[in-house]
Amino acid sequence: MLEPNTEKLYRTIGRNIYKFRVLKQLSQARLAEKSDVSAAYISQIECSRLHKGITCTAVMKIAEALQVPACVLLAEESCPKYLQCIERINFSGDVTC
Repeated sequence: MLEPNTEKLYRTIGRNIYKFRVLKQLSQARLAEKSDVSAAYISQIECSRLHKGITCTAVMKIAEALQVPACVLLAEESCPKYLQCIERINFSGDVTC
């Protein structure tokens, strides 16, 4: 069983990866390919089904593949940097933050 704060962080990371993946029109398989992690691992992260945790290496690889700063994947939706990335993708079509 995970600590409540850790579980909340994992849910945040999973939600953010899902949101940016969908905004960039990537399937889980394509994101897995671009980030060199398995599609099953992407699925587990997005659905918060990890029991061993998410590695820093995986977060960094996924962030790079999504072309967002890694800190954005850890951020709450009210974070200014997070909002800036969402705005750039939604309004300018720019895929990088």
